[in-house]
Amino acid sequence: MKKTLTSRSLILFAVAVALVAGMLALAGCSCSSQKTEQASEATMYTVPDVVSLTQSDARKAILASGLQVGTIKKEASDTVPMGSVISQDPKGLTNAEPNSKVNLVVSSGKANSKEVTMPDLRGKSQADAEKALADVKLIGVAANPEETSDVQPGLVFKQSVAPGTKVKEGTKVTFTVAMAPGEVAVPNVTGMTSDDAKKAIADAKLGFDSTTAYNDGVAEGLIASQSIAAGTKVKQGTTVTVTVSLGKKPQDKVTVPDVMTYSWGDAENALRSAGLAARYTGDPAGVVVAQDVAAGSQVDPNTLVTVTLSAPVKYVEVPNIIGMSVSAAESATDAVNLVLDADGYDGTVIDQWPAAGTSVEERTTVSATVKSHDQEVAEAFMGTWECGRATIEINNVGGGFPVKITWGASADETYSWDYVCEIQGNNMVCTSGGCKYILTGDDSETVYTDGTAEFSIKDGQLRWKDNKENAGKGMKFDKL
Repeated sequence: MKKTLTSRSLILFAVAVALVAGMLALAGCSCSSQKTEQASEATMYTVPDVVSLTQSDARKAILASGLQVGTIKKEASDTVPMGSVISQDPKGLTNAEPNSKVNLVVSSGKANSKEVTMPDLRGKSQADAEKALADVKLIGVAANPEETSDVQPGLVFKQSVAPGTKVKEGTKVTFTVAMAPGEVAVPNVTGMTSDDAKKAIADAKLGFDSTTAYNDGVAEGLIASQSIAAGTKVKQGTTVTVTVSLGKKPQDKVTVPDVMTYSWGDAENALRSAGLAARYTGDPAGVVVAQDVAAGSQVDPNTLVTVTLSAPVKYVEVPNIIGMSVSAAESATDAVNLVLDADGYDGTVIDQWPAAGTSVEERTTVSATVKSHDQEVAEAFMGTWECGRATIEINNVGGGFPVKITWGASADETYSWDYVCEIQGNNMVCTSGGCKYILTGDDSETVYTDGTAEFSIKDGQLRWKDNKENAGKGMKFDKL
């Protein structure tokens, strides 16, 4: 009895799987993880695997999958029972267009099978009926027990092939065992919708209850299992609990890591370690400069993250720009693809960072300290100038240049003037008490504004005179 029920359960399960596969296909479902594949397979149906099913069950599974039954060829087989499918084309679990035909090869029994006489199974127990069929090389299939008063419970009261009929060895014979009044057989409701299962169980005069659970192999809303196996005899009113599938269990989300500036190898490892798929565009020798899914995003596992890689980093040597004008320094840094950042625009570079000869990445900024032209002009005047009894001191303090002039008409007579000067263009301009003195930087010309005094530098000498007091006229000072 156990062997017969197990064989029948396997066949029913195979039919249920095929029906579920067909319903999934009709719903337009796809197991592909890529959206592009989902789009392309939306119109394709899954071919059910009907090998080993009876021809009748195979036909039901194929039609339920949205396909058609094609040619049916009979072929002898020593291993496949008569009436069962030996092979199919196309194969099970492949994709096919709607209404495609599935061709079958069905077993006609053993090649040299003999005819035997169908025994009378009525009044026998299920075990005896199975033995009687096996003795003449027939295959017994126990149907769901039925309530009857013709024979005592547990004995066969009808069979699909009449006793005495001549049949070939390997033929399947269905028989039905009597069930005591008040007992019912639990129907098979796996693969049904909840409403259909409830009706089937109620029709069998049984109670119905349900629960839910995720199931990767059964579509959402269909019965994945039942608490009492199909065919089991139970008392009327017994409750059968079914488990309704919630479909495939949702995957937990994963966090997209930040892979900016990573090499491709490091970025790929980080993304795959996070449970994501990875690919790149750009130069694989470069580093990540962009990723199409932002770092920190919560996404499904195996989501594809595309990173963009830059060109490989190049290194150049910093040129020596000390002593150059700002424009010359800019040209020198531009020539090696570096960026100049100078603290002035008019003058000479007196310091730089990074130092000349340092190896740096292209587009690195080179900072330059610039001595302004005004500073250079001022320094030409700075210092101590002396002419006998008179001394002129020009010192750089802060933003101005205090000028102190001291001379005396005699050893005991001393006069002094203090001026504050600043550089304007190529000139040093001194202002004090309404006097304004302008010294040019070309060492050849004296410019003054009000005639009260003059400064000039010529041939390495500073000339000064006070026109107002008519003192020191034409005095020549040498720089100490």
